[in-house]
Amino acid sequence: MPKRTLASCWKQYEKLATTYLNGESDKAAVLRQLQSLTRKANGDKTATALESLFVRPYISLPIQVEFACDDHKELPKWHTCYDTEKSLILIHPVSVFSFIVDIRKIVVPDIDEDEFVDCRYACFLSEMSKLSKIYILFLLVLQRVAYLLEIAHLEKRGGVIEVAEGEAYHTMLWAFKELEAFARKTYGMHIRSNFGISWYESDWITGR
Repeated sequence: MPKRTLASCWKQYEKLATTYLNGESDKAAVLRQLQSLTRKANGDKTATALESLFVRPYISLPIQVEFACDDHKELPKWHTCYDTEKSLILIHPVSVFSFIVDIRKIVVPDIDEDEFVDCRYACFLSEMSKLSKIYILFLLVLQRVAYLLEIAHLEKRGGVIEVAEGEAYHTMLWAFKELEAFARKTYGMHIRSNFGISWYESDWITGR
């Protein structure tokens, strides 16, 4: 049996998650397959690649990465989360694929100054949806790292910490910039050209 890799594991997750989300088969049976795959993937430490590529370069603490698949009927609202007690970043593959489906359906709204923050994030996610599915996985892991690094937290006078408006956008923007650097260094790939992404932060500094 060939060794399970992150790429091959992600393809298995995609097949099962797509079947699960389409709801055309026995969900309970598909869920059991997802749970079995998750046990095997975590047993083989398949997600270690994500840990070494996207966590260790930024965080010195011994944080591990694993996949998660619970037996709840509803998908969690999170795609990745951090377990503080176990120092563990968890990835819910089905939730990730659900996220991919959702952002690829986004209809870019008209710019509304009163809803600028939400509109900006929707437009940004629409551009990110052009990435390949495994790159979106990388993006979400990097976004979790950004949350852990608190890159959107601002220290005010008196030591008061304030979270910047639109934290989800700022953390994912940071993740995208780091993903660009990773792809350029590792594969010599220019992500914007390769996936046809047009996003320039200078155009979105303010909408007020």
